[in-house]
Amino acid sequence: MNHSASLKRVGIIALFQFCFGRMEFMKKEILYLIEYLAKSESNQENTFYIVLMQNLASQELYTPTKFTHVQIGSLMQRQGISLPTTFEEGVKALDMALDQDLPNSLQEAKKTLFITLLNVNFPKKKGFLSVSLDMFLSQLEPVEKSIYENLLAYISGLNRSLELFFVLAREDTKVFTPERLVCFGELLHEKLLNLLFNEEEKMHLSQGLKELLGVYLSLYGKYLYT
Repeated sequence: MNHSASLKRVGIIALFQFCFGRMEFMKKEILYLIEYLAKSESNQENTFYIVLMQNLASQELYTPTKFTHVQIGSLMQRQGISLPTTFEEGVKALDMALDQDLPNSLQEAKKTLFITLLNVNFPKKKGFLSVSLDMFLSQLEPVEKSIYENLLAYISGLNRSLELFFVLAREDTKVFTPERLVCFGELLHEKLLNLLFNEEEKMHLSQGLKELLGVYLSLYGKYLYT
Protein backbone atom coordinates (compact mmCIF):
# COMPACT_ATOMS: atom_id res chain seq x y z
CA MET A 1 0.00 0.00 0.00
CA ASN A 2 1.54 3.36 -0.99
CA HIS A 3 1.77 6.37 1.33
CA SER A 4 -1.11 8.22 -0.35
CA ALA A 5 -3.46 5.24 -0.09
CA SER A 6 -2.49 4.74 3.54
CA LEU A 7 -3.27 8.36 4.39
CA LYS A 8 -6.59 8.11 2.57
CA ARG A 9 -7.51 4.98 4.55
CA VAL A 10 -6.60 6.69 7.84
CA GLY A 11 -8.69 9.68 6.81
CA ILE A 12 -11.73 7.50 6.06
CA ILE A 13 -11.39 5.69 9.40
CA ALA A 14 -11.09 9.00 11.25
CA LEU A 15 -14.17 10.37 9.46
CA PHE A 16 -16.14 7.22 10.28
CA GLN A 17 -15.11 7.40 13.94
CA PHE A 18 -16.08 11.08 14.08
CA CYS A 19 -19.48 10.44 12.48
CA PHE A 20 -20.16 7.42 14.71
CA GLY A 21 -19.13 9.38 17.79
CA ARG A 22 -21.38 12.25 16.75
CA MET A 23 -24.32 9.88 16.23
CA GLU A 24 -23.78 8.31 19.66
CA PHE A 25 -23.63 11.76 21.26
CA MET A 26 -26.87 12.80 19.55
CA LYS A 27 -28.61 9.61 20.66
CA LYS A 28 -27.41 10.11 24.24
CA GLU A 29 -28.62 13.72 24.18
CA ILE A 30 -32.06 12.64 22.92
CA LEU A 31 -32.48 9.98 25.61
CA TYR A 32 -31.30 12.33 28.35
CA LEU A 33 -33.81 14.95 27.17
CA ILE A 34 -36.68 12.42 27.08
CA GLU A 35 -36.03 11.42 30.69
CA TYR A 36 -35.35 14.99 31.76
CA LEU A 37 -38.75 16.08 30.42
CA ALA A 38 -40.58 13.00 31.72
CA LYS A 39 -39.23 13.48 35.24
CA SER A 40 -39.86 17.21 35.35
CA GLU A 41 -42.28 18.09 38.14
CA SER A 42 -42.83 21.68 37.09
CA ASN A 43 -45.10 21.13 34.09
CA GLN A 44 -48.17 18.99 33.47
CA GLU A 45 -47.06 18.46 29.88
CA ASN A 46 -44.53 15.91 31.09
CA THR A 47 -47.34 13.30 30.94
CA PHE A 48 -46.67 12.68 27.25
CA TYR A 49 -42.99 11.98 27.91
CA ILE A 50 -43.86 9.65 30.78
CA VAL A 51 -46.14 7.75 28.38
CA LEU A 52 -43.39 7.68 25.75
CA MET A 53 -40.85 6.22 28.20
CA GLN A 54 -43.38 3.65 29.41
CA ASN A 55 -44.12 2.68 25.81
CA LEU A 56 -40.42 2.16 25.04
CA ALA A 57 -39.95 0.14 28.23
CA SER A 58 -43.01 -2.05 27.64
CA GLN A 59 -41.64 -2.98 24.21
CA GLU A 60 -38.19 -3.62 25.76
CA LEU A 61 -36.71 -1.00 23.47
CA TYR A 62 -35.20 1.15 26.20
CA THR A 63 -34.77 0.88 29.97
CA PRO A 64 -35.19 4.22 31.76
CA THR A 65 -32.60 5.07 34.40
CA LYS A 66 -33.37 5.48 38.10
CA PHE A 67 -31.86 8.96 38.14
CA THR A 68 -33.96 11.89 39.32
CA HIS A 69 -34.67 15.00 37.27
CA VAL A 70 -31.85 16.88 39.05
CA GLN A 71 -29.37 14.01 38.63
CA ILE A 72 -30.13 13.75 34.91
CA GLY A 73 -29.52 17.50 34.60
CA SER A 74 -26.11 17.08 36.26
CA LEU A 75 -25.24 14.18 33.94
CA MET A 76 -26.21 16.24 30.91
CA GLN A 77 -23.91 19.07 31.96
CA ARG A 78 -21.01 16.65 32.56
CA GLN A 79 -21.51 15.26 29.06
CA GLY A 80 -21.39 18.75 27.56
CA ILE A 81 -25.12 18.83 26.80
CA SER A 82 -26.84 22.18 27.28
CA LEU A 83 -29.27 22.10 30.19
CA PRO A 84 -32.70 23.58 29.30
CA THR A 85 -33.78 26.42 31.59
CA THR A 86 -37.50 25.78 31.00
CA PHE A 87 -39.69 22.84 30.00
CA GLU A 88 -40.49 24.51 26.67
CA GLU A 89 -36.79 24.99 25.97
CA GLY A 90 -36.27 21.28 26.64
CA VAL A 91 -38.98 20.36 24.13
CA LYS A 92 -37.38 22.61 21.50
CA ALA A 93 -33.96 21.07 22.20
CA LEU A 94 -35.43 17.57 21.81
CA ASP A 95 -37.14 18.45 18.53
CA MET A 96 -33.92 19.99 17.21
CA ALA A 97 -31.86 16.93 18.19
CA LEU A 98 -34.37 14.57 16.55
CA ASP A 99 -34.51 16.69 13.40
CA GLN A 100 -30.71 16.64 13.06
CA ASP A 101 -30.66 12.86 13.36
CA LEU A 102 -33.23 12.20 10.60
CA PRO A 103 -32.53 12.00 6.86
CA ASN A 104 -33.48 15.14 4.93
CA SER A 105 -35.60 13.02 2.61
CA LEU A 106 -37.70 11.80 5.55
CA GLN A 107 -38.08 15.35 6.82
CA GLU A 108 -39.36 16.49 3.45
CA ALA A 109 -41.69 13.50 3.17
CA LYS A 110 -43.18 14.36 6.58
CA LYS A 111 -43.82 17.96 5.52
CA THR A 112 -45.43 16.84 2.27
CA LEU A 113 -47.64 14.36 4.11
CA PHE A 114 -48.76 17.00 6.61
CA ILE A 115 -49.76 19.44 3.85
CA THR A 116 -51.60 16.63 2.06
CA LEU A 117 -53.53 15.83 5.25
CA LEU A 118 -54.54 19.47 5.63
CA ASN A 119 -55.69 19.63 2.01
CA VAL A 120 -57.79 16.48 2.47
CA ASN A 121 -59.33 17.56 5.78
CA PHE A 122 -59.90 21.21 4.84
CA PRO A 123 -60.66 21.17 1.10
CA LYS A 124 -62.33 24.60 1.16
CA LYS A 125 -59.18 26.19 2.56
CA LYS A 126 -56.71 24.70 0.06
CA GLY A 127 -56.25 28.04 -1.67
CA PHE A 128 -55.11 29.72 1.54
CA LEU A 129 -52.78 26.83 2.34
CA SER A 130 -51.10 27.28 -1.04
CA VAL A 131 -50.15 30.81 0.08
CA SER A 132 -48.83 29.95 3.55
CA LEU A 133 -49.67 27.98 6.67
CA ASP A 134 -50.21 31.23 8.59
CA MET A 135 -52.74 32.40 6.00
CA PHE A 136 -54.49 29.02 6.19
CA LEU A 137 -54.69 29.16 10.00
CA SER A 138 -56.05 32.72 9.97
CA GLN A 139 -59.00 31.60 7.80
CA LEU A 140 -60.15 28.65 9.92
CA GLU A 141 -63.57 28.80 11.55
CA PRO A 142 -63.75 27.89 15.28
CA VAL A 143 -64.90 24.32 14.56
CA GLU A 144 -62.21 23.90 11.89
CA LYS A 145 -59.58 25.29 14.25
CA SER A 146 -60.58 22.73 16.88
CA ILE A 147 -60.24 19.93 14.31
CA TYR A 148 -56.84 21.28 13.26
CA GLU A 149 -55.60 21.46 16.85
CA ASN A 150 -56.73 17.89 17.54
CA LEU A 151 -55.01 16.67 14.38
CA LEU A 152 -51.84 18.61 15.18
CA ALA A 153 -51.69 17.32 18.77
CA TYR A 154 -51.95 13.70 17.62
CA ILE A 155 -49.47 14.10 14.75
CA SER A 156 -46.94 15.96 16.93
CA GLY A 157 -46.98 13.22 19.57
CA LEU A 158 -46.86 10.51 16.94
CA ASN A 159 -43.95 12.10 15.08
CA ARG A 160 -41.85 12.68 18.19
CA SER A 161 -42.35 9.06 19.20
CA LEU A 162 -41.67 7.55 15.77
CA GLU A 163 -38.65 9.80 15.32
CA LEU A 164 -37.26 8.44 18.58
CA PHE A 165 -37.93 4.86 17.45
CA PHE A 166 -36.17 5.66 14.16
CA VAL A 167 -33.08 7.02 15.94
CA LEU A 168 -32.85 3.99 18.23
CA ALA A 169 -33.64 1.46 15.51
CA ARG A 170 -31.45 2.72 12.70
CA GLU A 171 -28.30 0.94 13.90
CA ASP A 172 -29.99 -2.24 15.11
CA THR A 173 -32.89 -3.22 12.85
CA LYS A 174 -32.52 -6.87 13.92
CA VAL A 175 -33.85 -5.88 17.34
CA PHE A 176 -36.02 -2.98 16.24
CA THR A 177 -37.92 -5.04 13.68
CA PRO A 178 -40.87 -3.88 11.51
CA GLU A 179 -43.15 -5.90 13.78
CA ARG A 180 -41.89 -3.97 16.79
CA LEU A 181 -42.43 -0.71 14.96
CA VAL A 182 -46.07 -1.66 14.38
CA CYS A 183 -46.56 -2.80 18.00
CA PHE A 184 -44.89 0.38 19.25
CA GLY A 185 -47.14 2.50 17.05
CA GLU A 186 -50.38 0.72 17.96
CA LEU A 187 -49.70 0.93 21.69
CA LEU A 188 -48.74 4.57 21.31
CA HIS A 189 -51.95 5.26 19.35
CA GLU A 190 -54.12 4.04 22.23
CA LYS A 191 -52.16 6.03 24.79
CA LEU A 192 -52.29 9.21 22.71
CA LEU A 193 -56.06 8.86 22.34
CA ASN A 194 -56.47 8.53 26.11
CA LEU A 195 -54.08 11.39 26.78
CA LEU A 196 -55.45 13.90 24.26
CA PHE A 197 -59.18 13.26 23.89
CA ASN A 198 -62.31 12.71 25.95
CA GLU A 199 -64.61 9.72 25.40
CA GLU A 200 -66.87 11.47 22.90
CA GLU A 201 -63.92 12.76 20.87
CA LYS A 202 -62.33 9.31 20.87
CA MET A 203 -65.53 7.79 19.52
CA HIS A 204 -65.47 10.16 16.53
CA LEU A 205 -61.72 10.30 15.93
CA SER A 206 -60.40 6.83 16.77
CA GLN A 207 -60.87 5.13 13.40
CA GLY A 208 -59.60 8.04 11.31
CA LEU A 209 -56.53 8.47 13.48
CA LYS A 210 -55.87 4.72 13.39
CA GLU A 211 -55.76 4.95 9.59
CA LEU A 212 -53.46 7.96 9.89
CA LEU A 213 -51.18 5.90 12.15
CA GLY A 214 -50.88 3.33 9.38
CA VAL A 215 -49.77 6.02 6.94
CA TYR A 216 -47.05 7.27 9.29
CA LEU A 217 -45.87 3.75 10.14
CA SER A 218 -45.49 3.06 6.41
CA LEU A 219 -43.55 6.30 5.95
CA TYR A 220 -41.06 5.65 8.75
CA GLY A 221 -40.82 1.96 7.86
CA LYS A 222 -39.92 2.86 4.28
CA TYR A 223 -36.91 4.92 5.38
CA LEU A 224 -35.89 2.54 8.14
CA TYR A 225 -36.09 -0.86 6.45
CA THR A 226 -35.61 -0.25 2.71
